[in-house]
Amino acid sequence: MAKRNTLLRRLKYRILQTLPGNTGLRYRRKYLKLFAGRAEAQMRAALAAAPGGICIDLGANVGQHTRTMAAHAGMVYAFEPDPWTAARLRENLADLGNVTVIEAAAGTENGSTALFRTAEFNADPEMQSQSSSIVAEKRNVDTAHPVKVQVLDFTAFLEALDSDIAVLKMDIEGAEVALLEKLFDHPVLSRIGHVFVETHESRIPELAPRSEALRRRSRNIAHPVINMDWK
Repeated sequence: MAKRNTLLRRLKYRILQTLPGNTGLRYRRKYLKLFAGRAEAQMRAALAAAPGGICIDLGANVGQHTRTMAAHAGMVYAFEPDPWTAARLRENLADLGNVTVIEAAAGTENGSTALFRTAEFNADPEMQSQSSSIVAEKRNVDTAHPVKVQVLDFTAFLEALDSDIAVLKMDIEGAEVALLEKLFDHPVLSRIGHVFVETHESRIPELAPRSEALRRRSRNIAHPVINMDWK
């Protein structure tokens, strides 16, 4: 059962997340989860307000949120780099004619990279696929057995669309930091209506300063509307 997002709980978690080590990281995750329901409600409202638009799901996994987007959008581009997960994504969304699955990671330049799965991936790929990352420093991945995946320059992809994007969802397990740093400085950002981002500093503490800097920047961007509390 989800915990209520009360003022007292927000204050408690906000203070405790500053503690050092794993304790602070644990409360950071708890703090961010308090806003998950609000972020999802805002996404649904954004989708309803832009029927027939283009949506992009970065880190589509097996398609839960892609399907939600597709119910409103004219076209959804679903990025998923892991070959096992991309195959399951195509299978799950085979009944939808307005979804294009792109088997690639969204990055800052074209190329290829290593994707790291969890050590438990083979035992339960459906569940464990949610944690795969191209960031080797992520605490819950196995760097000994990487999978080579394609990377697409995401800002170049957006430019090539030559159309406005109603909603962009980004849940890419730590790779969001470098991507947002580039996107926030790129003119194509102005063509996006809403951006929903999950950050992963609780699993990749090295990214915490850059993630917080991006949060500060996002508050000063009037357009698009940016929500960095997606969970």
